[in-house]
Amino acid sequence: MTVNNRWKRAAAAAAAATLALVLAACGSGGGGGSTTANGHTTLTWNMWSGSTSEVDAWNHLSQMVTAKYPDTSLEFQTSSFNDYWTKLAAQASGGNTGCILGVQSLRARSIAPLLVPLDDLLAKAGINPADYDQSIWKGLQVDGQQLAIPYDFGPQVMYFNVDRFREAGVPVPSVNWTQQDFLSAAQKLTAGGKYGFALYPTIDTVIPWSLSLTGTDPVTQDGKLDLSQQGFVDAVQWYTDLVNKLHVAAPVAASSDPTPALSSFVAGDAAMVVDGPWQLVNLVKQANFEVGVLPMPAGPSGSHSQVAGSGFGISQTCADPEKALQAIAVLTGPDALQYLAEQGRAYPARTAQQDAWFSPQLANAKPGLQAAIANSAVSPPTENYTQVSQLFTQYGVQAVNGQQSVPDFLSSVQQQAR
Repeated sequence: MTVNNRWKRAAAAAAAATLALVLAACGSGGGGGSTTANGHTTLTWNMWSGSTSEVDAWNHLSQMVTAKYPDTSLEFQTSSFNDYWTKLAAQASGGNTGCILGVQSLRARSIAPLLVPLDDLLAKAGINPADYDQSIWKGLQVDGQQLAIPYDFGPQVMYFNVDRFREAGVPVPSVNWTQQDFLSAAQKLTAGGKYGFALYPTIDTVIPWSLSLTGTDPVTQDGKLDLSQQGFVDAVQWYTDLVNKLHVAAPVAASSDPTPALSSFVAGDAAMVVDGPWQLVNLVKQANFEVGVLPMPAGPSGSHSQVAGSGFGISQTCADPEKALQAIAVLTGPDALQYLAEQGRAYPARTAQQDAWFSPQLANAKPGLQAAIANSAVSPPTENYTQVSQLFTQYGVQAVNGQQSVPDFLSSVQQQAR
């Protein structure tokens, strides 16, 4: 349940113009993202990163591609998760995206026009859908078409500072903990200028609370956004009360930090935080305390979180789609996912490599993560998830700080997201 050791999730910045830019790119012709000279092809790979450790991991995978295909190399281009979607939209408007694109499941529909459907190409590349967890395999489909091959997936989990719990005499939670256990611990751990919990108003980290407290997903099964559902309103009210009523989390401010809540946790200013398992590679290098991993605390509707994950797709403008898919087969292959798992960078989308994520130093995270996966749900993607995320954070700061009512906050997002 704990990990002996010592940051991606935030609102993406592009708004309504993103889809228009993407659509414009699809009619722009193109043929970019690769160069060939003297029989050697270089493919541009666009992807996000949150730390130098992540960049190192991706560069290692690039070398694995060249090791298998000596006539192919990857030019890795990266930016923060926030900036990636803005940059991708700008590149798409000029028809100059990379050949290989990072694709996040919740945002797959918004960039679907950019991507080549892969279903008829998988067998030739030796990619077998049965080798992958089916929740994230399907999560990277849009209208039944496979648009990307997954490398990781996972639900949001609760990270906690084990040292703080022990020093304060607060029992270390079990995987069966509840909402009341969470509140009790957060109250006891809020003292001396430090808080029990760190939060920031991102829709990704609010949805698990809503699923657990009221069983409500703000995205309906047909991919429509409905923030007015009473269950979601009630859950967001509970979430904002943690700051301005219960005072177990600090007030927030607009921030250029892509993961301000996680940064507060790493600094030791808060004892608990919600984020994804993909953050563990950063936590083990940045935190100077023992980190625990738990599923969401169970509310009236149980303990639930939405599954999200990422993979790699091929740009419509790629001049060498066959070589791009060969490279993706390596990037998402057994050896690559074994490596990413051992680095703590990715909980593997390939089922056979999943145990590698837990060993050796992450072994104690296994009960918490597996409990979270067992009770997780797949959230349908929406066409404007990027815009919704940006608006949710923009208006959420005021709501969390008690400067705007929750219904007004959600109404503003709903209206502008249309």
